[in-house]
Amino acid sequence: MGDIYFPSCNFNKAAPETAKLLLERMKAIMPVAGCCRVDKLEYPKGDRALYLCQACREVIEVRFPELVPENLLVWLDREEKFPLPDYSGLAVSIQDCWRDREHPEIHEAVRSLLKKMGVSFRDIPENRELADYCGDLHFQPDQAAKHGGLPVLCYCNRCKLCIGQDGGGALHLMELVMGTYAREGEYGNRG
Repeated sequence: MGDIYFPSCNFNKAAPETAKLLLERMKAIMPVAGCCRVDKLEYPKGDRALYLCQACREVIEVRFPELVPENLLVWLDREEKFPLPDYSGLAVSIQDCWRDREHPEIHEAVRSLLKKMGVSFRDIPENRELADYCGDLHFQPDQAAKHGGLPVLCYCNRCKLCIGQDGGGALHLMELVMGTYAREGEYGNRG
């Protein structure tokens, strides 16, 4: 079984520096597909389609039934292909995504990656399968206030965008993984 990385157009818009670095690293490891919405290549049955974006997962499940979708965070946590930066001392509040409420493997990978990077975290009551927020798709007013002033760790582009617009200090987990998250005015170790 092979792996194919499907880059996220939405993540590229949300975090271009991080998306570019991620794409470079993934190209060195495996084949990279085009946009899931327009890619016309045929892939071997049973190969894994690694995705980062929930919208990509939905498209891959319909357009590429021969592939087995797997969240990139789950793959990264298991395969340990990238050196992870040390963010000891950073504390975040996790914003689980409503679209991933039926994916406990993603919830576990998110928390495992944070632990491996030395990040302390807390969950809000609406976490994991109880998540009720997905940015402007499944909106809850004053969502940022639920996080008690901590940076809000997201792994969904919509969640990050809307938490930021709601006044919360939102960051995407891949910004930590790739070492592009700025802390105290300096960039983390890029590994």
